[in-house]
Amino acid sequence: MAIAAGSRVRPGEVVLVVGGAALLAGSWVIVAAKGDVPPWEEGTFDALNELPDALWSVVWAPMQLGSLAGSLVVVAVIHMVGRNVRLTLAALTASLVAWWSAKGVKALVSRARPGALLSRVNLREHAGGLGYVSGHSAVAFALASVLAPSLPGRWRPAVYGAATVVALARVYSGAHLPLDVIGGAGLGVLAGTLSRWAFGLGGEGLPPRPAAR
Repeated sequence: MAIAAGSRVRPGEVVLVVGGAALLAGSWVIVAAKGDVPPWEEGTFDALNELPDALWSVVWAPMQLGSLAGSLVVVAVIHMVGRNVRLTLAALTASLVAWWSAKGVKALVSRARPGALLSRVNLREHAGGLGYVSGHSAVAFALASVLAPSLPGRWRPAVYGAATVVALARVYSGAHLPLDVIGGAGLGVLAGTLSRWAFGLGGEGLPPRPAAR
C-alpha cells in the first residue's frame, strides 16, 4: 500500500509495523520449523482451553468482532460515530485485507486446528479448515490498529484489550492454538497500520463534535 501524500508517519506507527511483522514472521517460522505443537504452546493452550465452560457465554459475543460479519458492524459504527470517510474506508480495507490474507497464509502453511493435533481439546465451537493464522485475531487487531490512533489516549488500551479478548477466546474455544492467534495479531497490526497510511490518516484523530446549542 502506498502512503498517501501529505500523511505523516509517526515513530510509534513504524514500531507497530515492525512489531506486527515480527509476530507474523516469528510465529510462521516456529510453526514451519517444528511441524508439530511445541510443549510450551500445548501448555498455554491447555491453560486457556480448560477454563470453566461458564466463560463461553461471556466471551462468545465479543469474539464475533473478529468475524467478517462482525467487522462490517464495527465499520458501520465507526462511520456513524466518527463521520470520517477516510477512517471508515481504512477500517473496511484493513478488515477485508486481514481476513483474506489470513486465508492465504493458511493455504501456504497448512497447519491443522487443535482437534487434529492434540489428543485432548474442549471444542466449544465447530471450526473447519486450517488453523494458522487466526482470521478472527487478524481482523480484530486490524480494526484496533486502525481505530486506536484516532481515539483519546485513555481509550487506546481498551481497543487493543478487546482485540486480545478475541484472540484468547479463539484459543479458549478450541478453534486455534496460541501461535495461530499470535500470527493473526501480527497480520492484523500490519493490515491496520498500513491501511491508515494508505488513506493518509497518520496521527489524525476523530473530528471534534459540534458544540450543543
